[in-house]
Amino acid sequence: MDYRILGPLELRSGGRPVALGGERQRKLLALLLLGTGTVVSFDRLIDELWEDPPQTARRQVCNAAAAVRRVVTRGGGHLTTTTHGYRLDLPEGSLDADLFRARIREADVLAGRGEPAQAVALLQSALDLWRGPVLTGLTSPSIDAEAEALRERRLQAVERLAELRLELGEVTSLLGELMGQVAEHPLRESLRATLMRALDRAGRRGDALTVFEQGRRVLADELGADPGPELTGLHAEFLRARPVLVAEPRRSPLPFDIPDFTGRESEVDALVEAVGDRGPAIVTIEGMGGIGKTALAVHVANRLEDRFPDGRCYVDLRGFTADTEPLAAGAALELLLRQIGVPPERIPVDPAARRDLWLTEVSGRRLLVVLDNAADAGQVRPLLLGASRSVVLVVSRCHLMSIEGAVPVSLDVLPAADGAALFSRIAGQERADAEPEAVADVISLCGGLPLAIRIAASRFRRRPWSIAHLAEQLRDRQRRARAFTANDVSVAGVLALSYQHLPADRQELFRLLALVPGTDFDAHAAAALAGVPVWDAQDVLEELVECNLLMQRRSDRYCLHDLVRDCALDLADRAGAPSELDTARHRLFDYYLHLADVRGRRSLPGRRGFEPDLTWRPELPASESEEDDVRQLRAEYKNMVAVAGYASAHGWHVHAWQLPCLLMPYLTRVGLRSGVLELSRNALKAAQALGDRCGESMALTNMAFALREEGRHGEVLDFLGRAIAISRELGDLPAVVGGLRDLGAAQVQAGMLTDAAGSFAEAVELARSVGDQRAEVNSTIDLGFVDCNLGRHAEADARFRAALAMHQRGGYTGGEVVVLINLGWLAQLRGRDGEAATALERAVRLSREIGMSRGECISLAWLGVTYRRQGRIADAFTAGREALDSARRMDLREPEGDALNGLGETCLAAGRLREAEAMFREAEELAMAGVLPMVRARAHEGLAHVAARRSEHEWARTHWERAVELYPDGAVDADNARAHLAGTGTGCMRCACGRPAPRALTVVREVAKVS
Repeated sequence: MDYRILGPLELRSGGRPVALGGERQRKLLALLLLGTGTVVSFDRLIDELWEDPPQTARRQVCNAAAAVRRVVTRGGGHLTTTTHGYRLDLPEGSLDADLFRARIREADVLAGRGEPAQAVALLQSALDLWRGPVLTGLTSPSIDAEAEALRERRLQAVERLAELRLELGEVTSLLGELMGQVAEHPLRESLRATLMRALDRAGRRGDALTVFEQGRRVLADELGADPGPELTGLHAEFLRARPVLVAEPRRSPLPFDIPDFTGRESEVDALVEAVGDRGPAIVTIEGMGGIGKTALAVHVANRLEDRFPDGRCYVDLRGFTADTEPLAAGAALELLLRQIGVPPERIPVDPAARRDLWLTEVSGRRLLVVLDNAADAGQVRPLLLGASRSVVLVVSRCHLMSIEGAVPVSLDVLPAADGAALFSRIAGQERADAEPEAVADVISLCGGLPLAIRIAASRFRRRPWSIAHLAEQLRDRQRRARAFTANDVSVAGVLALSYQHLPADRQELFRLLALVPGTDFDAHAAAALAGVPVWDAQDVLEELVECNLLMQRRSDRYCLHDLVRDCALDLADRAGAPSELDTARHRLFDYYLHLADVRGRRSLPGRRGFEPDLTWRPELPASESEEDDVRQLRAEYKNMVAVAGYASAHGWHVHAWQLPCLLMPYLTRVGLRSGVLELSRNALKAAQALGDRCGESMALTNMAFALREEGRHGEVLDFLGRAIAISRELGDLPAVVGGLRDLGAAQVQAGMLTDAAGSFAEAVELARSVGDQRAEVNSTIDLGFVDCNLGRHAEADARFRAALAMHQRGGYTGGEVVVLINLGWLAQLRGRDGEAATALERAVRLSREIGMSRGECISLAWLGVTYRRQGRIADAFTAGREALDSARRMDLREPEGDALNGLGETCLAAGRLREAEAMFREAEELAMAGVLPMVRARAHEGLAHVAARRSEHEWARTHWERAVELYPDGAVDADNARAHLAGTGTGCMRCACGRPAPRALTVVREVAKVS
């Protein structure tokens, strides 16, 4: 059945009219047809059908709807009753108004492609659908409004048809029709202008001037207004009696330069420099949607007006415009030719001929041509200027690398300061100045995107909000989408245009990338998400970078702008079922689980292991060495933490406990503890939810690791005790070995040296019994460390040498670093500073090679001590400061304390007592906050040395005595303080500096005399 509203309401089936019943049924059907595909509410229907509705209005609507349903159902339509009203659904192409609109859109596309003849035919077929005024004889507020809208659309089509026919040279046949249209619509200036052009083309310029004069009088009589710029421009051209007609008023076609243009100083300078004074030049301005490319191009074009005496041109190539095909080269050339004054009758129809004419016309001119919104290089290349002295600015969302000789200027998001300045100019300086921190939050939440900042500031300016309230709105993703919409412009809509121009497989991966919980990703993660080979994913990622939907901060890493992520997530929610999105997430999460497992094996061999539960086993990036392992984990650990957080929050229990536990070898190696406690608690809950005792034990161990640096020794020992008990219960002896080593390390830190020796000795024996040689040698190193603390140097040396040989044979560089640090410290205790320096320098070098940050930090701290003992004070300062910076950067409390004490001792050796005292005070405060007794004892030793150098003998004795009290029983370090208290200090490793200290040792006997 055909439904006709472009004239009297009519239904036809098989070419015959269909009876519709009375006026109420006809009006009801008309209202439903105007709202096809949407629900028309009962209340609206009642208001439209009656001026004064009766009490039975709703029942009468239902009765009328039943009659309409019987009619439309026979014709393939479907009338649905909903809770709120009715929705009419029709087969495609059965409503004449829909056909009219579709043909108009298709004609626009054809005209844009440079096919005016085909566009004329389609426009004429669209206009032929009209049989009279819309819905003749029916009236209501909605019917009247829609009738007026369709009438306006018809007149626009009539005007466009006349323009195209004139372009094709149809003058004589067109004149009569135009005269009739102008007589029917005397106030429509655009129609009158077209008639004037047609008359001029026919050689009737006098008649054209008469038509203008008639229009001027009608406008004055009816509206009290003068003709607009189009008519007055034509009139002026005719009066000058030029032999040809200029197609358009001679004014700059550039959009206006926005008055609040802010920032971009470096980009403006780069563009001005690239444009130069001679030409030719091609400059491309590239960046994501909403980044301010057009605003920058227009700003620079207006700024450089004086350099281009022959004018400036501007064409929107519609590369990324909603519901519109990119402008064809022929159509773009026509616009450019008209802008430089070529009359329509001289412009060829053939695009190649237009290209030739364009090159001829611009050859002697100096123009600035702005080609905005370019789809790709192929669209731009026919519009370039050859050897002309002119300059072309090309604006595009895509990288246009294939345009030879083009100078690219890439736009990034606005810096925070420029973003704040833009917000303040739009929102109001006074209000912005009152809340500077909230302004910074808003700029951050806008991602520095100028379009988002403009919309947010404009919305704020019109409301009595605080900026903090605006920021709160922007923090919520759903509210953020609404907040970034103004009238018909939205950030999401602007960004989605780039997506809409992608092929289907590219669109799919773009949507899935929004599921990455972290901040960036590589091609392997993207391949896992989409379930495609890595090289295929790499190709898509590069294409997404080319069209500025992805950013690339590093050579192999990609990221989404926050607002692009919002857009992608909305598209993913609309396009995919939840189960499909969860399947993609599962592939990605398994990728990170697999990566953490495989790459963690060399990071800390001998760890308690388990086989992760993998549904998918995605391809991993290649790794040739332990250094590669660590580099990959460093790049991905934040993503893994984000995945673990998501898994915990959404009940993915396996990933929630296994991923943190597999990641721990890396975190242990580099000394990262921030956020580990929360991760481990979540892992514990997940393991308990699954009843997985192995996971519970590992999570408890990880919680202890997180708390060790905070000095919460009671909790640490409790968690480790529980973890070891579970491992014994499960019969998991390798896990028991690992637990005992962790327990021993915690006991050392708590000053329980004898207990630590027992834990390490048990770990050695148990590892030997299960044949785990690597665990045995690592436990042996631990035991040697306790031997050093207890003064058993020969035993410690033997243990360390054997462990070093083992690790070097096995190629385990991380283990070699640990042994070298211990050998260096042992050499210091034995007064062998050259040997200590050699071991520690190698430890620093190897740590840096494999990215072992904690090892580097500790090695540097003790190397600084060695250099000071050798009298290399400058080197000691350098090593000590590097150690301190590294420890603070990674939040390593005990190494930070060691570095502070080491620097204090170097300051003491250099005679800088005030700085030395400050270092020791800071180390003491750190040790007290973290419950680090050995760090604190060493700080008191340092304060004692400072007091002794100042001849404050009582204070010196007090500090040395306090140091002895703080050191654990049997700790060899206490011997330094005891030596000073006894009146001999020549063996003190804290104040030796390779040369006699002026006063540090001479005051020892004075201190010893103090009772």
